[in-house]
Parts: sequence; C-alpha cells; structure tokens
Amino acid sequence: MASRPDSSAIAALDQPVIRPHTVGFLDILGDPIRVTTAPYSITFEGTGDADLDGHTFLAVDPRFISVSAVRSKEGGGDTVSCTLSGLAGVDDELMTRIGDKANWQGRDARLWRMMFDENLQRIGNIWCYFTGYMTVPKVVGDRSAQTIILDIETYLAFLMQASNRSWLDQARYDSGDLSAEASIAVANGTSAAALTGGGGGIAAAMAAGGMAGRMAARL
Repeated sequence: MASRPDSSAIAALDQPVIRPHTVGFLDILGDPIRVTTAPYSITFEGTGDADLDGHTFLAVDPRFISVSAVRSKEGGGDTVSCTLSGLAGVDDELMTRIGDKANWQGRDARLWRMMFDENLQRIGNIWCYFTGYMTVPKVVGDRSAQTIILDIETYLAFLMQASNRSWLDQARYDSGDLSAEASIAVANGTSAAALTGGGGGIAAAMAAGGMAGRMAARL
C-alpha cells in the first residue's frame, strides 16, 4: 500500500483546481466506521490494502466529522483527534459502542488521502498518511449539539510510554527472585535471613538471587 502520492497525483498538483479528500477507518468492534469526505461513497478494489479493498467508505458531510492535522515530531507524532457526531437519538448506537472501552481501546485507526479534479474524478492513487490506535474518547456538548472527540496515538508513541514497572515488580514474573525484598531489608538495616529461611547478612542477600540481591550483598 502506497505511503505517498504516485506520479499521476503529483502531476495533478499543477492543475488549477484540485480537491483533496480524506478516507478514514476506525476499527470499532462490531461496528467499524469507514467514511470519506469525498462527494460520493467509494468502494475500493485493487489497492493491495486489506483495510480498503472490498470495503465501501460512506460519504459524509465534513460538518459531521473532522480530523485534526497530523504533525510529526521526535519520539512520534502528536495525538490526532477525530471528531464525530454524537447526537442523542441519532447516534445512539455509536454512543453505546463507545461506552464500552473494550470496543475501541487499542484498536486500529487509519487515515488516507486522495485527490479529485474539478469534475469530481479521482486523480492517481490513494495513500496512507497516518496509522495509530484509538485511546480516550470524550463527549462534548449537550443534546442539541453533541460530538465525540476520539484521540488517536501513533504506535511509536505507545511503545515509548513508561511501563510504570520497576525491579520491585520482579517477583511478579519470577516468584523465586527475592532480590527486591533483600535489597529493601539491607537498606532498612534488617537481616535478610527471614526472606530465605537460611543464614543472615551477606549470605541471605546472595541467596535471594537476582542482580538487585547481588548488589545488596555488596552493601
């Protein structure tokens, strides 16, 4: 799947009238959203992208859906926000789906771009310009004018997030590794013998195992 315009799309930039349009896919469990800002619905074939081929993307009025700009930076791109209509009585099914985070949290969101000429005919290829995963949705407004703002993070941003784990969690993954407890015991001036049921002091710290235990033994 192309990640940039092909030669036909690039050549079209010299034309006096071009109309860029966005294609979006939100992989909401049980009710995936496939929409486009193009003037008519489009069914894609032969793109080589499984998220496009064989699927129809419904044309929607840009007033009812919008996507923030995609900005790249060191460590991954900025959060992208997708704004959807969330009117009570009109979008109840979508609101119900959004209400259960298992239906969207961590699932794919993708954006493509394509160009049309003055006769509303597509020029060149369609290319993907953003792929990420859905995070926190927010419902903004009231019953008369309510929207859903769904944040989308890049995969790189996700991978660089702190795990909030430390060596103190080691016993969760290796029940026999008591190095954390041994280190804490030494730091507190407490014999580590109780941790192993054996001797105390340096021997107990060594018996606790693990890098932290060996470090504690040197104290």
